[in-house]
Amino acid sequence: MPVYRVLRTEGDYPFHVVDRDGLPHPELTLYACLSVRYHSSLTARAYTREVVSLASWSADHPVVLRQGWQLLGPPKQVRTLLNFFLTSEMKCIVSLGLDRCGFETRRIEPTWQTGRRLERLLAALRSFYTVLNEHGRYHYENPMDADDARRYIEEERHRKLQEFVDCHGRLPMPADSGVDGIREMRLSYNYFRLKGDQWLPEILDEPALMGKVMSAGEKWGWTLREICLSRILFETGCRIHEACQLSVSDWVHSGFMREILSISKGSHGRRVKSLFISDRTVKILRQYVDEQRARLNIQGYGLSELAELPVETLRHLPLFLTRRGTSLSPDHFRRNYWGPALNAAGLQLRCHQVRHWFVTQALNEIHQRAGSAEELQTLRSSLFELMAWKSDMLPVYDQAMRRHDLPELAHRIHAHIEREQQHNRALRSHLAPRPEMVTESQRMLEEMLKP
Repeated sequence: MPVYRVLRTEGDYPFHVVDRDGLPHPELTLYACLSVRYHSSLTARAYTREVVSLASWSADHPVVLRQGWQLLGPPKQVRTLLNFFLTSEMKCIVSLGLDRCGFETRRIEPTWQTGRRLERLLAALRSFYTVLNEHGRYHYENPMDADDARRYIEEERHRKLQEFVDCHGRLPMPADSGVDGIREMRLSYNYFRLKGDQWLPEILDEPALMGKVMSAGEKWGWTLREICLSRILFETGCRIHEACQLSVSDWVHSGFMREILSISKGSHGRRVKSLFISDRTVKILRQYVDEQRARLNIQGYGLSELAELPVETLRHLPLFLTRRGTSLSPDHFRRNYWGPALNAAGLQLRCHQVRHWFVTQALNEIHQRAGSAEELQTLRSSLFELMAWKSDMLPVYDQAMRRHDLPELAHRIHAHIEREQQHNRALRSHLAPRPEMVTESQRMLEEMLKP
């Protein structure tokens, strides 16, 4: 059980971050409540989860406790703590670096064991210390900023400006004018910097994983709602927040059959992709809407009543409801249904890992089915459209799968080497001289060499 967890409450502080004894953590609670003023609601919740997770880890790790490192300590102490977390837990390579302005930084290089993106963690920590600093709860400089970085950067900008004035006798025109053709230097204050873009997705090459998860849910007591939501994750590879934000109008588009319209990352609420579910999931989902959802809905509408309503009305009706009749949130599903069921079954799987599992299974099927290079490229392009990726993620998955297959490749190489050695030993044994063919000189030499 984590040291800290986020509770939703009423009043001026809608969130409380409490420890195992139920006592609130002031700084974490303050950030959980105020982060929505600085970021969108989804980003604020994601950042809060990152910070609370790191705080729980640091409050329970024996090395951190022995060294006395504090998440709210001086910048040097915070950087040491984060450096240890990145190397020991995230399996990153952290090295000393120097900015072009001359101040010290740390360069972070993810490895194939890192497993998730680091941009969110670093951005969340920068936001955390900024908010606490502005509200008087952190009395040091932001530890995510390099020492004296702002002074160095201002001096560099002033130097470049002075060089231009000395050369042209005037100040430069605005960059948008295009007159002087000056490109603004991209200078960063960050102390921790990612080296390149080497994040790799997790490869979950276990076809039976969906069955294990569904079995765990049934044993724990999932209702039709949780079963439907989990099956949609496994069968479409969508993100958990995309599934939770489905409305009835997204499904009525196909006559309550196999296709469901969905938002995507960065679509700002626009339905830009389609989710295709199996006939079995359609049957379970229809049963959920007719039975469980109808009981949770004030009007008690089932499929037949919903089909008669205007589409504009259906847009405001969430597909998955809580017991209070409100839209089911990703946090509520993870915390109260997904996590407990999988923990009880001894399974360690995050909702987002299901997306990686889906892509892995899809790529395996595509490579087995394709009969030519042209067909392979066509199927891969179709998968790109199905996932509604903004950028081509297929090369990234290819690289991850190659690394995932490295142990199996090494095993095959070792087996080949062993077979060759056995063959050579057998050949040498077959060609060895028989005792009666050994000369007297050879016998004398062997006697002399005996221990």
